[in-house]
Amino acid sequence: MYKKQWILFLLLTILLVIARLPSFVEPLENDSGSSAFLARQMIRGETIYDRFHPGHHLPGLHYTIALAFRMFGDDPNAPKLLLLPWTVICALLLYFIGHLYFDEQTGILSALFFVLTSSQRGLAGMTVEMEHFANLPLIAGIFLLIYLFRRYRPAWQFIWLGVVGALSFLYKVNLVAPLVVAGITIPWSAWMTRKEPGAWKTMSSRLIWMAIGFIIPLGIVSAYFASLGLWERFILVFKFGFNYMDAGVMNSAGLPRPFGFPLFWMSVNNFALLFLGLLGVYYLVRHSIPVRSTENLTDIVVSLWLLISMAMAGLRGGGFPHYVLPVVPPLALVASIGISRAYQNWRLVSEKWANLGRSVAVALVILLFFWSNFSLYREYARYKVGRISHPQFLQAVYKDGYISQQISSYLRTHTQPDDFIYLWSLYIDVYYYADRLPPIDIVWPAYASATGSPNRIFEARTKYIVVDIPRQGSLPQWLLDGLAADYELETTIEGSEIYRRIQ
Repeated sequence: MYKKQWILFLLLTILLVIARLPSFVEPLENDSGSSAFLARQMIRGETIYDRFHPGHHLPGLHYTIALAFRMFGDDPNAPKLLLLPWTVICALLLYFIGHLYFDEQTGILSALFFVLTSSQRGLAGMTVEMEHFANLPLIAGIFLLIYLFRRYRPAWQFIWLGVVGALSFLYKVNLVAPLVVAGITIPWSAWMTRKEPGAWKTMSSRLIWMAIGFIIPLGIVSAYFASLGLWERFILVFKFGFNYMDAGVMNSAGLPRPFGFPLFWMSVNNFALLFLGLLGVYYLVRHSIPVRSTENLTDIVVSLWLLISMAMAGLRGGGFPHYVLPVVPPLALVASIGISRAYQNWRLVSEKWANLGRSVAVALVILLFFWSNFSLYREYARYKVGRISHPQFLQAVYKDGYISQQISSYLRTHTQPDDFIYLWSLYIDVYYYADRLPPIDIVWPAYASATGSPNRIFEARTKYIVVDIPRQGSLPQWLLDGLAADYELETTIEGSEIYRRIQ
């Protein structure tokens, strides 16, 4: 048994490395670039939320990237290297859920589908967005919940479910699907056993211990920042976060909340996996209602995991591709269950047609993965054999990364290390690649006025200000006035205007 699992571990690792190879020649995107900039300052001895503030982001990803820098050096590929074993562990946890509580086929397919689909370029698969890292505590939370139910573990052990829930929360506040699933299924379990002595007491104890497990890590984090005098700065995250959620920018997609966005995004990236996942939910719900056993409750847990993850991803009705990454693990698992259940039913009719149907279903998921990544792999192969240069590769597959690299190179060669730069731009990764500091404490332009006058950006040490594809009507008047008073347009790089301070 252990030999088989080690072989699976090795094969998954090889598959993942091959699938993610192009990511190692792509620069970090703006979100991860911002986190890398902050992580670098942490490595240099600063404390997050002190001199520099991440806006509406909690500290999970910044500490993770700082860990990667400590392990592999201050290099943009360091978090990508850390993400490889991180992802393999996620895949193995999915395998164990499928293998232990359904069947071997479900476990293997779950791991395979997760590795491939989470590497799809259309789902931000080549990035190190925080959802990639948050998937580990999310999957671990569901694994723990099923294990605790199926093994009838003491109520106090539900504290660990709260702990891993807090870890995913520290990446992003809406990544709490396992806790929501537990909050539904723990009372459901009590109702199932309501005629047994102490059923409701057990329910209460489980929920209390889970809450304690959730509160302890958050309390430690809060106490840490409070002890440094950063409490008010830390809780700004939630103020900014609520404002971000209330903003109408992401709602312009017109997709019905909460399921429209994840359904749309998964359908255009891997329709086969989405269809098989919905088929799996149908099988699970149909065969588990009414719930009379822990096996039935396991089916409900898995179904709810998918549905709640999709609801969390589509809260705003729109967003970015990486918002859907937490949907991939439950979808991979439930799709594998759908294939296994369909295979079992088809075998009653014909072994031959059952094998054919299973093969076609698996092949469709794999083919759609390659279809999604085909242009990326084609250009990567051309680059590796020397037919195109690295800038040409980026122009073909990642235009934003190409632009940010050009801007970074220009600013790095035209400034000194103690010069400030300011980016009125989404290319926030430039701070990391140029290795230059901003004149204010929050790098994102949306927060220029959040902790002080935005005119702070015009201080004497701010040598360059980059304005991304400016439109006179869309730039704030204070920025226009400051540029007119103290700066002159020096050059334009791919539509971004580079202003230099007048000496």
